[in-house]
Amino acid sequence: MKIIPVLDILNQTVVRGVAGQRDLYRPIQSRLTQSSQPVDIARALREEFELTEFYVADLDAILHQRLNLELYQSLLEEGFTFLLDCGLRTADDAEPLTSLEGVSIVAGLETIEGPQELGALVRRWGASQTVFSLDLKQGQPLVSSSSENPFAALNDPLEIAELSLEQGVQQMILLDLAQVGTGTGTGTEALCRTLRSRHPALQLITGGGISHTDDLIAQAELRADGVLVASALHDGRIGREAVLSLS
Repeated sequence: MKIIPVLDILNQTVVRGVAGQRDLYRPIQSRLTQSSQPVDIARALREEFELTEFYVADLDAILHQRLNLELYQSLLEEGFTFLLDCGLRTADDAEPLTSLEGVSIVAGLETIEGPQELGALVRRWGASQTVFSLDLKQGQPLVSSSSENPFAALNDPLEIAELSLEQGVQQMILLDLAQVGTGTGTGTEALCRTLRSRHPALQLITGGGISHTDDLIAQAELRADGVLVASALHDGRIGREAVLSLS
């Protein structure tokens, strides 16, 4: 199981996510480094945990359509690879990213305008480099409000997951934003269990609310392929030994 550190980027700074309340996000304070600059944080995580693959949530792009292209390039030049959620609405929005090797594209339910655009992304980038993020908030789908978006007509996260799989998706993130930074668990355990049972080959990444090593073990028992972790790494609640033993 991969342990995947999260870099939430706002105003080109790594911030600490709190239950999806983005107006409350503040620059991260980490025991690993006094810096909150993305490359510094990534270096510190690599040094402490030997991790080089990250999940980057570019909130500047998600909220304001401002891609941090220079930052992406800086991370790649440092030898990092990452899953990138930059608020894609259409497949064409990913065009500026085509020259970036080492990046997998995340299509978030929160922003993608429908399954047709998701399918177009899979065809353009390939299933191995495209990840669908099934974004929830308190268990409810967080869907782009486009009137022509078929995802918006579905209230059941499982139905949304199945529709995304019809578009060729082979990798999926299950993320309840209300759980992020709370240390109270992912809240997606039942959904993860059902999807694993129905689709054994699906690459499943969970996260949000991971607080202690026991939470990582619980995700491993659910047979998650990867887990997104942020605050617990910076606070020291999950240490080097646990990460190395589980990843």
